[in-house]
Amino acid sequence: MIISVLTFLSNPLTYSILYPSPPHSLISTVSNPPPSLCPSQTVDDHSSHFTSIELVKSRPTHLLVFLQHVILQFDCSSLLCYLHADLFKNLSTKETKKQFVEFYNSFLDKSAILRVQIPHNVSFELDRTRPDLLSEEQQRKFVQDVQLAQAPEIILILSPIPFIPIPLYLPHSSSPVLLSSISVDEGVLLPEGVLPGLSLSGPTPQQEEQDPRLLELEQDPPNWREHTPPDTLKDLSKKETKRQEVINELFATEHAHVRMLSVLQTVFWKPLEREELMTATELATIFPSLDEIIDMHYAFYEHLKKLRQHNFIVKAIGTTLLNRFGGTEGEWFQKLTSRFCSHQTWALEQLKMRQKKDPRFNSFILEAESRPQCRRLQLKDIIPTEMQRLTKYPLLLENIAKCTEDTLEKESIQQSAECCRKILNHVNEEVKQMENLLTLKDYQRRLDTSGLKPSNELYLEYKYLDLAQRRMIYEGPLTWRVTKEKTLEVQCVLLGDLLVLLQKQDDKMVLKCQSKSNIAVQEGKQMLSPIIKLDSAFLREVATGDTRTSLNTSFECTNHITVQKDSNISKIHRYMDTRSVKAPSPHS
Repeated sequence: MIISVLTFLSNPLTYSILYPSPPHSLISTVSNPPPSLCPSQTVDDHSSHFTSIELVKSRPTHLLVFLQHVILQFDCSSLLCYLHADLFKNLSTKETKKQFVEFYNSFLDKSAILRVQIPHNVSFELDRTRPDLLSEEQQRKFVQDVQLAQAPEIILILSPIPFIPIPLYLPHSSSPVLLSSISVDEGVLLPEGVLPGLSLSGPTPQQEEQDPRLLELEQDPPNWREHTPPDTLKDLSKKETKRQEVINELFATEHAHVRMLSVLQTVFWKPLEREELMTATELATIFPSLDEIIDMHYAFYEHLKKLRQHNFIVKAIGTTLLNRFGGTEGEWFQKLTSRFCSHQTWALEQLKMRQKKDPRFNSFILEAESRPQCRRLQLKDIIPTEMQRLTKYPLLLENIAKCTEDTLEKESIQQSAECCRKILNHVNEEVKQMENLLTLKDYQRRLDTSGLKPSNELYLEYKYLDLAQRRMIYEGPLTWRVTKEKTLEVQCVLLGDLLVLLQKQDDKMVLKCQSKSNIAVQEGKQMLSPIIKLDSAFLREVATGDTRTSLNTSFECTNHITVQKDSNISKIHRYMDTRSVKAPSPHS
């Protein structure tokens, strides 16, 4: 990014922004400060020049100071983009064409290091048309739209600069919103707050979403060592110091997790609903129970924060942990997280399909992912964070317990860790069941039962087979050995009551009877069925010393099926054992 900034600042046209007056004027300004810079004035008077970007631009020295301030402390993309856009006001047609391509590569391209937020209409058009093929009028219009889009971000950067004028007299006014008489380009008048460089007259949607707690979460949490008195640190044993380190890690990672969940809500959910890109019902299925999950994690974070109020040394944490992960609170937490995590695979697939089909939706997601709050993470990386967080709790709590001397406190923490493991196991099972259901639905969508027709009995029984109505235990590839010379690669799907062998043909999954001879096919006899009822089957190893396993059934249309022995058939064997199905020894 530093290289990109230096490249921008080295542009000769940038000089016209930084130094609107001749160089000697700048020297004169520094050596003979105007009244506004006289020492007799207060610091607040000096700071007043930083209340508006237009005021900052009017003074080269202030602009240089402001640029340095932003580059060192903020994401400078919006400011540099805004200043670069000013270049276009005095450019010729030829120069506009050249500068727009550079502007695009610096700020609008999806791979640009200084990429900024782009209005949907601009992003949509740029996805369809190469930037150098746009007309000059379109290029200027897009530059102006992008510049306007940066105004709120620049105002937020300006706002921390300490200048809050307090007038001695506040005249009554019936008009709360002032309109600016300053024109932009071709005499278009805009309300104050929309015009670049002026303060906002009202909060933007993004500002409305800035819950006070989000402002706290954007700041890194204090480290316990930095705020603990040195004498107290010296008195701690190595074991207690390690304990405080792990507790601090629990606190810091919980802080980061709440912040990331809040990003999911404020950067994606609410804007998607506000822009009417998704309905409230659709969002509730993509992010189920997100509000409740955020509230629960934030409450836990607040309880941890209270424990650090005395010298940042946490003495007892067991009760707080048990209240979070045990009892009715733990059960409710388990229910919410199970609902959210079990939908994440489906949600990611739905979002991926939506991005492919809807260019406007895709532009929104790309723009949202480029915001600094996402910290270079994509939506597909943020959604799984809840599941990832659940996997970390047991280990963190066990490490705290290992460093805890007090017996009762240690037992409480260990009990909390066990509650976390139970929650994690339950969520894992729910995720697995949902993924299995999605797999079965995909198989059902591609299922072709026409291959059962050689056996009328099988076809009549299974032509309306609905895999999604059954429970899947395992699925994976198997080699079906029809004869010594004939083998088939099939996809095995083990259901609660059936073993289904599917053959892949193009995009279809075909159920097809097999025969050991062509005569059997013609007569419709001795067909090997791709569907096996587990209640009428037993599994055994073939007593030939090779690595094959035989599955014998009592179907009239089936003799036996031999499959290559691998991990999948071992899983089938284990499941059949749990069903108390006969599994004779190899020599029986």
